Amino acid sequence: MTLHSFLRHARAASLVLGLSAATAGAQTLTFSTAGSFSGGGCTAVSCTFGGFTLSFINAASASYFSGSLVDLGMFQTQATGGTLPMTAIPAGVSFTLMINQTAPGAGTNSFVDGISGTLAFDPSFSSLVWTPIQTIVQINGVTYDLVTDDNGRVNIAAPTASQNPNPTIVKAVATVPEPSTIILLGSGLVGVIGAAQLRRRKTG
Repeated sequence: MTLHSFLRHARAASLVLGLSAATAGAQTLTFSTAGSFSGGGCTAVSCTFGGFTLSFINAASASYFSGSLVDLGMFQTQATGGTLPMTAIPAGVSFTLMINQTAPGAGTNSFVDGISGTLAFDPSFSSLVWTPIQTIVQINGVTYDLVTDDNGRVNIAAPTASQNPNPTIVKAVATVPEPSTIILLGSGLVGVIGAAQLRRRKTG
C-alpha cells in the first residue's frame, strides 16, 4: 500500500472516531418540572403554617448537556407576619417533584417523600428538610442524581430579614447515556478500512 493510500485511510478512520466522540460528547436533554404538596392541610402549590408559607417554583423547560448540574426548581419560604416564633411544619406533609422529560424521548418520573422539621425567622433555629425516598431516578435511560446532604436530605433555607422570601434551589446531576450504537458503527467502519488494507497487501 502506498503512503498516500495509508494516509487517506488513516484520515477516514480519524474522522469516523472523531464524529463518534463528538456525538457522544454533545448529548443533551430537555425537561421541565412540576412540584406539589399534599397532607397536613397543604394545597398542591403551598403549605401555610404558623405564619410561614412554603411553596415551590417549578423549573421551566430548558436544555442541558449531559453531566450538567441542572436546576429542578426551588423551594421558597416566606414569613407572612414579620418576625415569628419557631414553628414545626404539620405532620404528614409530603412533596412530589415530577420531572417531565421531552428529549431524549418523552417520559416522567418523580422524587417524592415527606417534608419535616421547623421554621424560624432566624435560620440558625430552622431545620426544615425534604427527604425523598429515592435520590436517583431514570427517564428513558437519562439519570437524574439529586444533590442532597450526607443524610439524603434537601435542607430548606428559612426566611430572614434580608431574604424574605428565601429560595432554596433543588439541583441534580443529569447524565444522558452515550450513543453506543454510533460508537460501535464507527468502530466497525475502522475495522472495514483495516480489512481493505489487508486485502490490498495480499493482492498487491
